[in-house]
Amino acid sequence: MDIDYLNEVISASGKTIKSIALKMGLSRQSLYLKMNGKREFKASEVYKLCEILRLTNEEKERIFFTNEVDKNDNRVILPRSAEK
Repeated sequence: MDIDYLNEVISASGKTIKSIALKMGLSRQSLYLKMNGKREFKASEVYKLCEILRLTNEEKERIFFTNEVDKNDNRVILPRSAEK
């Protein structure tokens, strides 16, 4: 997950973490934990976040399906097309 880019998108949207969390049915703390890799996003939460931020397909790929190593757990995250 590219947390830096997600934060950029959130900042550019003019929305707050609190307002996004409320629209997702989460507490602000729960959203922070998910964004920082302490908890995993459910598929429905990813969908809702994409809806709220009006993410393009390219932005979704960059944020959630990056080839970079996740700084929190050192696993390599591959895009879906590379899983086969």
